[in-house]
Amino acid sequence: MIMEKSKVLIVGGTGYLGKRLVKASLAVGHQTYVLHRPEIGLDIEKIQMLFSFKEQGAHLVSGSLDDHQSLVNAVKLVDVVICAISSVHLRSHQILLQLKLVDAIKEAGNVKRFLPSEFGTDPAKMENAMEPGKITFDDKMKVRKATEEGGIPFTYVSAN
Repeated sequence: MIMEKSKVLIVGGTGYLGKRLVKASLAVGHQTYVLHRPEIGLDIEKIQMLFSFKEQGAHLVSGSLDDHQSLVNAVKLVDVVICAISSVHLRSHQILLQLKLVDAIKEAGNVKRFLPSEFGTDPAKMENAMEPGKITFDDKMKVRKATEEGGIPFTYVSAN
């Protein structure tokens, strides 16, 4: 059986998990796109990582979760979107930023599979979680709800 290769967009591709997802996608031969923020120019380590990805065959796509049209444009290039943004940033919780990605996926209308940043405990089993973790699980459930209500084909990856 020959598996069809996908065009994969990875959001958060320079992060802890994202860089591993980029390498894995490239290793199995998927056409891999890495969304990077235009303002990344000050982070030498991330610039070097992006150049390394490009040398390995990845396509670099400039865009931001804060720029809807850039997200839509990036999503239109692919059939699979994987979000690997961290659940907690130094300044704030970021999980809900994925709602912007959900909106872009709905507008683009071409995505065959979305994998939101779910890499951890299944939030559907954590309704009785205690703070401070509860907010992350609740936010992940909001993203799930928006994904499912948007009719977007999805896969959730949980490590239970």
